Amino acid sequence: MKNFKIPALSTLFFAGTLFTEAAPKTVFPVKIDPSTLDQEPYRYNGVVLTADARGSGFCAWNPRTFFSAAHVVYSEAGWTEPPTWTAAVNDSEVDLDRSIQCRGYYRFSSYADIVNKQGASEAFGRDVILGFAFKNLIQGSAATVNLDGTAELRSKTSKLITGYPATIFYTDKETDGYHMYETGPFNIPFFNSSQSSVHATLVTTGPGNSGGPIWTKNKKREWSAAGIIVGGLPSETTIYAFSNEVNLLTRSVEPVIQKKQQAMIPQRSVSASTLYFPYEKSQVLPDGTVNWSSFPVTIKGFGDRMNIKSVKLDLSIDTTHRGDLQIYLAAPGGYTALLHNEEGAGKNNLVLRDLDVSSQFTEVRAEGKWILRVRDRLKGDIATFKSFRLEVTAVESSGSPP
Repeated sequence: MKNFKIPALSTLFFAGTLFTEAAPKTVFPVKIDPSTLDQEPYRYNGVVLTADARGSGFCAWNPRTFFSAAHVVYSEAGWTEPPTWTAAVNDSEVDLDRSIQCRGYYRFSSYADIVNKQGASEAFGRDVILGFAFKNLIQGSAATVNLDGTAELRSKTSKLITGYPATIFYTDKETDGYHMYETGPFNIPFFNSSQSSVHATLVTTGPGNSGGPIWTKNKKREWSAAGIIVGGLPSETTIYAFSNEVNLLTRSVEPVIQKKQQAMIPQRSVSASTLYFPYEKSQVLPDGTVNWSSFPVTIKGFGDRMNIKSVKLDLSIDTTHRGDLQIYLAAPGGYTALLHNEEGAGKNNLVLRDLDVSSQFTEVRAEGKWILRVRDRLKGDIATFKSFRLEVTAVESSGSPP
């Protein structure tokens, strides 16, 4: 039975009939009570921003990772650089001083092909990214991921949507800035759509809420993430539903977010714009020589049409006389960047962090063997190479790479 609300000043009587304003047919977003912002599941939520788009996201699986929708970071121009994440926003503006720069994101490699060939709505079943940072995105633990999300969303179990819609589709009203909204709880079942996506009618969200979570309760009666908001129309919502395939994304990210970063673990069907390639074999450098010591890393995982967007480098060498050292980085095709040329005289150790050498390699083919070359030109001080790491961001080439 439907509930009816009697208008306060406009109740009309005709021939004994009472005309009333019907309750909405759809569940639509409403503002949360600000006092609940630090409670579950609201504290897991965050705003995801690129240079051209806003979306929602939520910290799940690990305190350094967040899920969002792929279309938040993908457009006709291709994949964007890693977005920023700001946790628990509930204001007219995002406080950029609290924002954390995402260092990369993993996604299903088929997403872009489906969008380009069949359209964005056909790609809802692959419309997910797992972003990561090198520090915790929220205080406390991350949300749990419900790998039975598809089955639970299809049932009449209680569900809740949270996030940051810019417009409420059903009411066609713009929201005020970046206030957190919730839709539900409701128990309307979803139905299979395509691949890993499900949809339901009588459930409404809005632009800006893309990437936000839909929650179901686990056996402990705690909210767990069952999927991601990826599409909607007035009175209709589409979800990328979680299942075991999400493990492909978590396995890809796992080597990067550890304190000691490890080499990437390629996963079939998963790709990324930013990848990390560490070299951590310690080696004593020959003292006082014109010969170069070589430390190669093989850049892979991007594909043949991906060219360099940016290159950053970390480097650590133990020495009592850094002025003895010369160092350069060589990319495929003979492109090089001089990193250190006997600067620092008698100072100890050489440590470089996030050294940006992008300008020397822009538009160079990403994949192939990159080599760090080091020599200790002057005798009398022993230097030990400790480690280096490349952070490579690539974008699809518009033409033939150099």
